[in-house]
Amino acid sequence: MNEYYKKIRRLEALEIDVNFDTLLEPSQVRIDCTVGRYFYRMIERMESVDKYGTASKYHVTYSLWGQFHPQDMRFEEITLSLLRDFELFLRRKGNRDNSIATKFSVLRAVYNRASEEKIFSSEDNPFIHFRLGRLWTSTRKRAISKTDIHRLMALDLFDRAEFARDIFLFSYFMAGINFCDIACLRRSNIRDGRLVYARHKTRKEMNCRINTEAQTIIDKSIWIRSGTTE
Repeated sequence: MNEYYKKIRRLEALEIDVNFDTLLEPSQVRIDCTVGRYFYRMIERMESVDKYGTASKYHVTYSLWGQFHPQDMRFEEITLSLLRDFELFLRRKGNRDNSIATKFSVLRAVYNRASEEKIFSSEDNPFIHFRLGRLWTSTRKRAISKTDIHRLMALDLFDRAEFARDIFLFSYFMAGINFCDIACLRRSNIRDGRLVYARHKTRKEMNCRINTEAQTIIDKSIWIRSGTTE
């Protein structure tokens, strides 16, 4: 009975009708789930746990895949030749190597997850031969100079421009804290001259010394609210 309960939950998760045919079919028989249907199911899962950034990447990738191949298809129909044609399609649309690699990483993740969940069965994984790693290229790091930081600090700004400048500088002085984490800060995150907080995305605890410049911004700001982090 446990096997049937598991199968029912899997069919429901994939929004496939639960009936005698789908419930009693042998495990090796493929489930009728297309690439598009499974893509959107993964996107819904991510959004349900607030992974909107990752879900957005999946949205973009499937949108481009849909433009490339408007007719929905099964995972078994994805071949090495089709992947190479998709790469050419992306290049014609102006995508560079790293952008193409990101989209193929998403497509491969969807393919592998569907395979793990027994949505389809294939003896040959086309991504093994596609060599995704060749697309990743190193990019030159673009760091702002200390001279530019001092110029920015010296600017006489008001209202929104001053607020935007202070947020940027606070991030710079506090080891690159991102905007989402800044927006969630409370006064209780300031402890003995240090900023202690959990990253919104990973929940990893961060502990950074508050230097003089960052403290100056804190002292004049109203965007760090009182109260707890709860």
